[in-house]
Amino acid sequence: MKNSATAQGNIHVPQGFSSSTIKVYFWLGIMSALAFRLILIADHYNPLLGKAMFYLGVVGYMVFFAHRYRVSKRRLAVLEDLKLLEKLESGKKLTEKDLEGLHYIIWSLSVSKERINYLIIFAFSVISIIISLLLDLGIVG
Repeated sequence: MKNSATAQGNIHVPQGFSSSTIKVYFWLGIMSALAFRLILIADHYNPLLGKAMFYLGVVGYMVFFAHRYRVSKRRLAVLEDLKLLEKLESGKKLTEKDLEGLHYIIWSLSVSKERINYLIIFAFSVISIIISLLLDLGIVG
């Protein structure tokens, strides 16, 4: 049986994604959200355009959420593999590898664009509902 120091030495702490990768996925998520919010509005004018918005939104979200799942899975793997929560709760001294893992998790959370993404999606949703209601009620054309 390996001792914890040797076993811990084999644990891989991933590198964070580059700034450009983070931005690409952020904009993909925003564009997918926008496409979904435009479905009813586009469909009002042209059903084919509404379908196009649907498919763009679905494919974009599939790629976006696959990436978000991978990010979440990587964070959780570091947390579990290094048993960081247990060590923090018990007050156990953290090793260099533990600190590396903790740094990765905190860095990953700090550069995440998910908070602004949620805010933008919320705003798009409110705007979309208002425009759709205006179209359905015949207030605008």
